[in-house]
Amino acid sequence: MNLILFSDACEHISRTCRVIGFPKGNALLMGVGGSGRQSCCKLANYVLGFKLFQIEITKDYKIEKNWKEDMKKCLMQAGAQRLPTTFLLVDTQIIHDKMLEDMNGVLNTGDIPNLYEAPDLEEQNKQAKKDCQEQGLDQTPLNMFKC
Repeated sequence: MNLILFSDACEHISRTCRVIGFPKGNALLMGVGGSGRQSCCKLANYVLGFKLFQIEITKDYKIEKNWKEDMKKCLMQAGAQRLPTTFLLVDTQIIHDKMLEDMNGVLNTGDIPNLYEAPDLEEQNKQAKKDCQEQGLDQTPLNMFKC
């Protein structure tokens, strides 16, 4: 990115780094169009060494198919693969209210109801059991959720 950093931009980037760097940290960046919210977030993400996950809206993007698959990929990347991940969602990408409901679910509970089907859950349970064994924990549902 070709950026000219002025003192306010540096302050915004450092605040964004601080907020999203916390465990389970999240931020809502607000401002007028073209003020650099995305650039600020991407630069903070780079500084922290996080993986950036951003959806790409096309004219045939469907909530039932594409959104669910994108969310599965993002949550698996952040959870099962244990990669620090930033999910960047811009207001112009919100094409359905369901997207906001799902984001609310992730922020409140860390989950999206009815996202995974039985085969997906079996794969997740295998990974969680393996993680519990590596950490020397009992394979209880609570421990598997924490792993």
